[in-house]
Amino acid sequence: MGNTIKNSVRDIRRHDVVNSFFGSLKELRKTRPFVSQSEVIEHASKSSAPRFYVTFENARRFVSLLMRKKELPITNKNKIEMYKEIYRRYRKQVQGCDSRYKYLILEDIIEEPAPSFYIDEETFRGIVYRALRNNGNKDDTHRAMA
Repeated sequence: MGNTIKNSVRDIRRHDVVNSFFGSLKELRKTRPFVSQSEVIEHASKSSAPRFYVTFENARRFVSLLMRKKELPITNKNKIEMYKEIYRRYRKQVQGCDSRYKYLILEDIIEEPAPSFYIDEETFRGIVYRALRNNGNKDDTHRAMA
C-alpha cells in the first residue's frame, strides 16, 4: 500500500511538472514567438510548485529527525532542502499549538504551495520528455496537456 501512495505523489508531481512546462511555454510566448524547449524547461524548473511532493509518512519521519537535530539519511541536496523548508514551516506553525493537532499541521504544510519542485533541471526535463513522448497514451499526462 505504501507504494501506491508513493506512486500517487509521483503522478501528481508529473502532472504538475507538465502543467508548469506548458504554463511557462504560454508565458514565454507572450513576449517571443519562438522559444526553445530548453528555455521553457529552464524557466519552468525554476518556478514554484503547487505543493510539496512527499508522502505524509516521509514528511513526519524527516521532520521528527530534524526536531531531534539528527542528520537526514539522504544525500539528495534538493530533498534535504525540501525537508528543511517543511520543518521550518512546521516549527513556525506548531508554536503554542495543542499537541493533538501537530500532525494535522504537517498534513496541511505538504499541501501548501512550495517554493520549487525540488528537482534538478535534468529530472524536470526527463519528466517532460517522457510525458511528451507518451502523449498518445490515454493517461493523466495526456489530459494535462490537452
